[in-house]
Amino acid sequence: MNFSKRFKNSVTPVFSECGKMVANANGSKVLVRDVNSLQLLQMWVCYDTVRDIVWSPDSNYLASVSGNKIQLWSMSDSAWRSCISETDGGVDSVTWSPDSRHLLVLHQYSVFITIWAVEFATQMFIKNPKGTLYRFSGDGKYLAVIERTECNDYVAVLSTRTWKLTSHFKLPTIDAAGFEWSPSNLELCIWDHMFEHRLYIYSLDGSLLFTHEIKKPISMGLQCVAWSPCGQYIALGTHTHYLYLINRTNRKVAGEMLIPESVSGKEVQYYREEHNVVTGNTVVERLQAQPEHKFQVVTDDSIEMKFSEIVVKKKTSTKTNDNVKEKRVKRYGITGIKWSHDSSHLAVLDASIPNTISVWNIADKDITAVLEFVHNPKTFAWHPQLLRLIIASGDNNVSMWEYDGCWIIELPSECSVNVNHTTWSNDGNALLLSAKDNFCIGFLE
Repeated sequence: MNFSKRFKNSVTPVFSECGKMVANANGSKVLVRDVNSLQLLQMWVCYDTVRDIVWSPDSNYLASVSGNKIQLWSMSDSAWRSCISETDGGVDSVTWSPDSRHLLVLHQYSVFITIWAVEFATQMFIKNPKGTLYRFSGDGKYLAVIERTECNDYVAVLSTRTWKLTSHFKLPTIDAAGFEWSPSNLELCIWDHMFEHRLYIYSLDGSLLFTHEIKKPISMGLQCVAWSPCGQYIALGTHTHYLYLINRTNRKVAGEMLIPESVSGKEVQYYREEHNVVTGNTVVERLQAQPEHKFQVVTDDSIEMKFSEIVVKKKTSTKTNDNVKEKRVKRYGITGIKWSHDSSHLAVLDASIPNTISVWNIADKDITAVLEFVHNPKTFAWHPQLLRLIIASGDNNVSMWEYDGCWIIELPSECSVNVNHTTWSNDGNALLLSAKDNFCIGFLE
């Protein structure tokens, strides 16, 4: 993998949807570069420090958020620009509509969403949105919004052609925590808050298609949910380290997989990161020495997964002294699940094993590989077209897993970035590696 030089940034940089451009902000400046040549294409100066930038789906417009102002820029017409000033409340987030002609602005404290028509400067409102729980369907025809009114959850489905309501229905949830569109764009998957174990599938007209409830007596509910790209499976991650697969076709549990306490290195690919510093006789030699950084293949019959124990401290105060009682409990469970592009594998992060990523084969309903790191992974992402997983742990390197093996890719000193965020371009040819204040781009050879 080849790398670009290092660039400064103050917010997370983003690829355009076409994958040919990358935008970043440095203070009050917004800069757009060509991904391949890294040539500076545009530079704009905003009213204040930029805290977010968002590309339109057609890659022609760029929105930058500065304070309560949203400035819009055009790549095809450098003279065109527009500004939206939200005086009724602060701006929480902005989202482009699929047609790239409307901008959705979520106000602070989730009071309402404003839909701005970019070309005509007209606006519409959606009241009582439940935070960021609004999503466009994959085909761009509908917008679904979860609303909260009088302690009840509702779903509003709007047509993006007319922005009129097509359906509105009440949910049986106590406190809806999230939802996803099905890959077919015909159904909504909605799940309840962390103390409930129920999942609901609705059609767009509000018909309840089926409900799934975890029957086992567990203390807490669903932690994360992800619909497979093929649409056949819904993966559910729980606090008790169980990973459930729901078959959408027959509406049954297709798999119930538990993060194991130990695995066999003879049956599972187990890679352990090693970071051994090469010593020298003098100070200069030690400073110039390169650490030996690689993955070791572990083949032991039984390898412990090392679940961490979270210490909960309970203080009992008296006038003379403080007595601290400690209770050790295993908690947290699965906090991240990501599907491969072909729905054949799942990458799973369990917060109770924070330095480990496990890869599961969906056909076998079994674990395929375990990747153990020195530092806890900050982010991981599948390649959009290949069975290739990228993991970053906040160091100046990234790790790559494939069926053939697992490697550590060191970033050269001239583009060294302590990577805590990674993004593949849509074509998979470039990888964005960013830290808090700088970023670089990696290119596959």
